[in-house]
Amino acid sequence: MTEYEAEATAEWHAERRAHRLSLIQKQRPALLRHAGELHPEITAWGERLLKRESGNLLLGGPTGSGKSWSAWEVLERAVAAGYDGRIIFASSAEWRDTISPPVDRDRLRQMREADVAVFDDLGSGRIGEWEKECLLGVVDERWSNARPIVITFNVQSLRTTLGERISSRLADNPTSVALTGEDRRRAR
Repeated sequence: MTEYEAEATAEWHAERRAHRLSLIQKQRPALLRHAGELHPEITAWGERLLKRESGNLLLGGPTGSGKSWSAWEVLERAVAAGYDGRIIFASSAEWRDTISPPVDRDRLRQMREADVAVFDDLGSGRIGEWEKECLLGVVDERWSNARPIVITFNVQSLRTTLGERISSRLADNPTSVALTGEDRRRAR
């Protein structure tokens, strides 16, 4: 490769990274765009993601403890550092919309195939058998192909909420972080 080709390739990669970063920043909810300190275990998970060695990330804790912010922040930092995998975010409302009849099969396929899938506030509402069956399909496909899942939740037990089959796959070598503290929204 000539020096010109190397420079052009480096420029193309830098432009692509800037574009991807811009896209994730536009998707990020407005109230989660502030700066802050990321938990060291979450930061380490993000560094492993860059090496494609991350596994799942399970973020638990009380309402307002920074779980959603942490999920967005670690992935934005990973993209800024050069992570080029496809990331899909789904809030609990988006998840319910996806599986409500008629099921959005394209969105489910995207959730199965993205390099990283984020399920924010999973289990924040009642989870019925239909939702568990749909979720199992996504989780099983991702687990079978070693594609990381990031889950934020504030339930006491994922096993009780999601069932044995789903929680077993999620618990296969994850990074689990229990965030603590007062509801940050009340401080505003």
